[in-house]
Amino acid sequence: MIYIVTAFHAEAKPLIEHFGLKKLYEPSKFQIFSGNDILLIESKEGIVKSSIATTFALTKFGAGSSDIVLNIGICGAVENAFSKGDVILCNKIINHHSKKAFYPDILIQHSMKEATLESFMHPVKKDNLPVEIEGDIVDMEGAGFFEAASIFLPLHNVHCIKIVYDFLDFEKINPVEIENLIKQSIPHIENLINSLLKLNFEFCNNTPEINNIPLLVNKLKNSLHLTAYMTNELESLLKDYIIRHKKLPDCIFEFFEVQINSKKEGKNYFDKLRKILLS
Repeated sequence: MIYIVTAFHAEAKPLIEHFGLKKLYEPSKFQIFSGNDILLIESKEGIVKSSIATTFALTKFGAGSSDIVLNIGICGAVENAFSKGDVILCNKIINHHSKKAFYPDILIQHSMKEATLESFMHPVKKDNLPVEIEGDIVDMEGAGFFEAASIFLPLHNVHCIKIVYDFLDFEKINPVEIENLIKQSIPHIENLINSLLKLNFEFCNNTPEINNIPLLVNKLKNSLHLTAYMTNELESLLKDYIIRHKKLPDCIFEFFEVQINSKKEGKNYFDKLRKILLS
């Protein structure tokens, strides 16, 4: 399962549309959307609220060690070293108030910039910027999210992705502008998710677990635009392959990245994958 935590609906909306998520009518204080082995929860603004929403999602829906959780949202850049719309993978997250620092394990290659994120309990503007600030970028959720998520999942599966919205000179947040920035960042987000999925499957490749197969099947179904019949066949073929070979085929992750433009093309890729799994 891939968990996504956002603060605002404007941050969530492009992700909901892109991944085809549907509103989950679960009794809770949060807006929750799910589909295709992805669950998105809107925490609302603030370190504490982000921490609570993250804890709720990961406990309520039974997150396991091979699951992935991402905090995705906008941020402000302290210096002009960044440009508006830059997509940043945070390599250090600081709670400005408790001074706690958290370090994700970035074990994969990615297409984003990296920076230190510092989280505050209140909006920060240039004219009230603390002298002792350490972060390159600032927000109001990342530290709460990360501290909560790191209790449940290994650090290589917990990440903050921030998109530069302003340079701490904002007057009013524009939801449409936020939506556009998040939408533009989706290729970077998908690239990270694919790399993390591959990493997790490689980790379990020495002792492959049948329970991990549904996540891989779902990713391949979406990449290759498989029918329900093909999807069921794929799951059966994968299980049989693992039983025979005690591992996944090395080339299977190449199918994550293919671009399908027609049903015929998808069927051709599926036939190629079937041949590999029958070997």
